[in-house]
Amino acid sequence: MKKIILSLSILALFSSCRSSLHSGGYNQLNQTQTVLTSNNFTVLGSFTGSATTKIITGNITNKEGIISQAKAKLLENAKAAGVSLTGSRTLVNVSIDIIETKKRINATMSAEIIEFR
Repeated sequence: MKKIILSLSILALFSSCRSSLHSGGYNQLNQTQTVLTSNNFTVLGSFTGSATTKIITGNITNKEGIISQAKAKLLENAKAAGVSLTGSRTLVNVSIDIIETKKRINATMSAEIIEFR
């Protein structure tokens, strides 16, 4: 009986631990749908941006804020490469990865920028 109780308590102890949590999304962020069946666009490049923040005890984390920071870094990286969102340019294939540990949240956004002709 003692072995069963010891086994169950060890199982409960290890099942409650969480070292990190990963969530990601690969979906349509804009409400407009564009069918790209013809060759009427040019791919200007693929870019990424990351943002990290510490979690302070008692603080409510703002995942939308960290995603906005990652998008701002993505656009900064694109601008440094000579590509900006002007005119008929847009972000496509947007991917957002969020890794959350007890102490930090890291968001990485990657996307391609295309230009319609």
